[in-house]
Amino acid sequence: NIVIFGETGVGKSSLINLIAGKDIAPTSPDALPCTTEEHAYEIDIRGQRYTLHDTVGLGEGSHGPMPTDLAPAKKLKYFLRKMSEEDGLHLLVYCVRGSRATRALRHSYETFAAAIAGMKVPVVLAVTCVDDLSEAGEWWRRNGKTVESLGIRFDAHACICTLPG
Repeated sequence: NIVIFGETGVGKSSLINLIAGKDIAPTSPDALPCTTEEHAYEIDIRGQRYTLHDTVGLGEGSHGPMPTDLAPAKKLKYFLRKMSEEDGLHLLVYCVRGSRATRALRHSYETFAAAIAGMKVPVVLAVTCVDDLSEAGEWWRRNGKTVESLGIRFDAHACICTLPG
């Protein structure tokens, strides 16, 4: 079980499509997000079965607050606890948009840190919307120290482009 989470509009569903190698999660450039509840996608990679969980965006994305009955952060916390207790939680992928990553990290880190307190699950940082591939390697060199200065630690990181082609 791999849970992909982050702010609204950072490319969580696009990352799922990239990993799957095909469009299985709906994506949208519209003002309102298309992921309004958690959705599980079963995929095979090199003969190994994985379940990728797409989650509702945390807080406000680039288009304002989400209209939901329960705050996305509370939903994420409940979902992660439930997954940990029932099915097992194997990896968390925290997505942030490259252009606003440090702001998003400050804002959301405490949310998911509280949700996974006491769990021994690896957390990786996926910096999305690094659409110029020549910039992907440079992003971490320019911003890695800032991320670390926030007291935030990840088990690994990747700077990625989720655009097709």
